[in-house]
Amino acid sequence: LCAMGPAVRAMVEDDAVLFLWVTSPLLEECFPVIHAWGFRYKTSFVWDKVRHNFGHYNSVRHELLLVCTRGSCTPDNPTLYDSVQSIERSEVHSQKPEAFRAIIDALYTHGRRIELFSRTAAAGWEAWGNEC
Repeated sequence: LCAMGPAVRAMVEDDAVLFLWVTSPLLEECFPVIHAWGFRYKTSFVWDKVRHNFGHYNSVRHELLLVCTRGSCTPDNPTLYDSVQSIERSEVHSQKPEAFRAIIDALYTHGRRIELFSRTAAAGWEAWGNEC
């Protein structure tokens, strides 16, 4: 993923926001990717999946959506969304709730939207990935 840095940097604007999904066991491994892609970590959302998942040390029923920026990119909309979103997970492997896309669209009303490793197409978003 770090090797994708030049390609990612070429496709994003000078002022850009990266929303990056990461699970707790892989949290430490995502920061070299963030830096290789030219972004800096700012904050995160927590997706509380409501139902429990098996983990190595505890029941990991959450996933993190990290918010990272490149350049100056504060939200267009000053609404402060709750950092913890409790949304029951689906049975589809790795499927993310559409509520997070709605939050991103509401916060950032201008600029291109590109979803890397996309599994489905979404209105107003460019899809990049093998499954879209």
